[in-house]
Formats: sequence, C-alpha cells, structure tokens
Amino acid sequence: MNGQALEQQLREFSPLALLVRDERTNRLLELLATQVQALRAAAALGTEPPILAIHRGEIDYCRDQWEAGVLEGEHRLYDLATLMAWRITGTRRVELVARVLVGPKEEEESVQSPRIVIEERITREELKRVTDYSMAQRIARHYRYRPRYEAPFGKLYARASFLEMRPLDMADDAVATRVMTRVKANEQIWNKVCDALFEIDSFVQRDKILNQRSKYIKDVFGVKVLTPRRSDSYRVDASLRAMRFGKKEIEDLGLAWEPSVEHLDLIEHKDYLALPLDQKKRTGWEAIKNVYRWGNQVFEVQIQTEANYFLEVLDLTDTSHRTFEMQRRRMRWELEERIPHYRDIRKVLKFLFRPDPMREIVPPPWLKIVD
Repeated sequence: MNGQALEQQLREFSPLALLVRDERTNRLLELLATQVQALRAAAALGTEPPILAIHRGEIDYCRDQWEAGVLEGEHRLYDLATLMAWRITGTRRVELVARVLVGPKEEEESVQSPRIVIEERITREELKRVTDYSMAQRIARHYRYRPRYEAPFGKLYARASFLEMRPLDMADDAVATRVMTRVKANEQIWNKVCDALFEIDSFVQRDKILNQRSKYIKDVFGVKVLTPRRSDSYRVDASLRAMRFGKKEIEDLGLAWEPSVEHLDLIEHKDYLALPLDQKKRTGWEAIKNVYRWGNQVFEVQIQTEANYFLEVLDLTDTSHRTFEMQRRRMRWELEERIPHYRDIRKVLKFLFRPDPMREIVPPPWLKIVD
C-alpha cells in the first residue's frame, strides 16, 4: 500500500518523483516504509521494535541525490519561466531578482514577529549552482535585525523566496508585466514522503477534524504571471494554450530540443477570476490557476493582475498569513500526536533531505547510523 502511494506520485510527475526515480534513494525509502510496518507490528505485540541500520554513506548519497534532483527540477522551472517571459513581455532583456521573505526561526515565531522582504539581483549562472532553498538561506544570512535601537541584533531565516523576472523594456502589446517563480518543493517533499509512508491522504479524508486542513498537503513548482488588467489575464491564458516554442529558443537556453518541450500540455484549469463574489477567498485573492506538463515535469501557473498580487504581498507579511502558517504547523504537530511514530519518521526524513550541520539529529532508539 505504501509503495503504491509512492508509485502514484511518480506516475503523476510529482516533485516527489525526483526522489523515487533513483534506485538507491528509493531503496532507502522502502526501508523506512518497511520499518513503519515493523514499528506498528511491535506496538501491537508489545515487543521491542527491530533496529534499522543505515550506513552514513547511503545517507550522504541520498542527500546528494536530493540536492541534484531538486536542482534539476528548479532548472526546468526557471527555463520554462524564462521562455514564458520572453514571449508574453515581448523582450529578452529580463533582470533576475531574488525576493526573500525573512523572519525569526520557525519555532520562535509568533503572530507579532516581523516579516522583512530582501531583494538581490542575481545571475542565471548563480541560479544554476545552488537550490532555491540554499540561495534564500544564504541571502538571509547576510543580514541582521533588531526590533528597536537598544535591542541586540538577531539572525534572520528565510520563510519564503521568489524569483522575479523583470523586463527592462516591453513590447507595446505585451499582455504581462512580470513573471515570477516560487519553489515549494523543500519541506513539502519530505512531508509528502512521510504522508505516503503513513497513508495520510486517506487518513485526512476519513478524519473530520483533519479533513478541512488536507489542502495544506501539497507540493509543486510554481510560476506566477502578472498582468495589468483582468482582460489581459485571459489573453495570457489563451496565449499559453497556443504557445509553441521554437528549436532556437530552446537551444538558446542550453537545452536539447525534443517534442515534449515544444508546447505546454494543459492538465488542469481553474478560473478563480470568474467566481461570484460570495465564493471568492476572504483575502481577496483571485487568479486563473492552471497546471501544465512541460517535458517530464508538472508546473502550476497562476495568472494574476498586479493589483491583486500586491494585496497578496501585503498578506504574506501580515498577521493573517502568519496565522495561516502557524495553523499549518499545528496540523503537522497534531498528526505527530495522533499517529504513532509519525514524529520520528518525519524527523528522520528531515535529517535525510535537509541536513543542518549545526543541529545533527538525535536518532530514535530504533535507528542506528553506521559509519
């Protein structure tokens, strides 16, 4: 059953597939899946669970594959966003700007905690070297913050990051003013692995308390297109459906041309612009939200007016968004309290996929790391 959940993600071109395509990484995930079953069986029998021994070399390999896999996915995201920006803004003179939303450490955050946006210009070469997560953390480390003059300076941590593609000039008939990307494939991926191992999707569907929060369990590489007017959003939508990329455009990005990158394959379409007022989100957010397959990867594309986007930006830094994030964290904590061993497995996955040299994991009693 757990293996089927992982295989389903692979078939759906989920970001999780970046991990399970690799044989050795997949074997490590299968060991964890088997251990989950063994932990449950031991608890039912009242016996000690078996020890799971993992060689440190396998952990290092898994980390390397994780970095390489996410970086590969991000490269495809940036390549697609660049092609889209060239077309719908009518220029190739595009400036790359990293926007990083920073704040205190996650466990120290409260509703009153500050949220600060840092912008830095970057190059395409820098994008190709490190993951979005690593770049955001590196940018955050350059700065210190204090809430008042007499207070000591404290460290800042990246809470979210975006890449903006800002045109330095635009065609007169351009239907979009900016293209942005956001990678949600870091914590969401190891959470999704953990959810697959514990079959969380079926758990939240049958649990009335958790079901209302099931929308939080997602993972996607995202593109956002900003338009001057609502009518332009529909023009962008139509343009993307009909868009065909030429061989020269693809090769100018250093990519190999193949039929699967010639066009965008629409998988899902949702028009939140057309919703009646009483059905719109309380925050006022509205957009056209499409899911496309391009090459061997799936992308979510939001088409949104600039005016609505700036409302969203304010929401990212205000109390309501912090409350939302804390609710999402509480949902995870509730799962940890209600599902035996969920906390330990999630901690192990976090250790595997986002190593923190300053905070090495204390393994649970049933896990032995062999040097």
